[in-house]
Amino acid sequence: MGEKKSSMKSSEWNFLRPETRKHYQTAARIMRKAFVLISLMLLSGAVQAQTAVKFCDLLRNPEKYRDQKVRVRATFRYGFEWQQLYCLDCLDKGRAWLELPDDMDDESDRVSKKMPKGAGIVNVTVVGIFHFGSSYGHLNGYRYELIAQELRDLAIIQKGMKDPATESKAEQQWACGGAKPK
Repeated sequence: MGEKKSSMKSSEWNFLRPETRKHYQTAARIMRKAFVLISLMLLSGAVQAQTAVKFCDLLRNPEKYRDQKVRVRATFRYGFEWQQLYCLDCLDKGRAWLELPDDMDDESDRVSKKMPKGAGIVNVTVVGIFHFGSSYGHLNGYRYELIAQELRDLAIIQKGMKDPATESKAEQQWACGGAKPK
């Protein structure tokens, strides 16, 4: 008895009944899609993971958040060659520099364009990478750095520079750590 040479290709499942073959092929497609989906989720989770943290907790526990992606709500005060990301409750912890790269997403660009020109005080939610352990910013005058990747939820406290008493009154009312923060 001679064996009949099989013309079955490696991708064919001819040894199974048609309905069983269909179930196996469907299961195999589902498993491939699940594998791709899970892989993408894991990769995007590693890249996009962020920790929501109160700004003062960030400065009080900098080692815990070093080089991590964080989301904070804080007050950003800025002008010519100076700026500070802060909260009134932890001004004693040192100054934080907010780096605003040119390659942020479109929504962040829209938010930054709403900021007062030249100088101002705003509350803003920032997602970015937190750095600690060196000197940062203008003239290396800052203990912390947050490199922004996203800006959201802008609330203007003050446009331009005012006298110190006016700025302080506005901050005490609406800044991070103030009576009624925006």
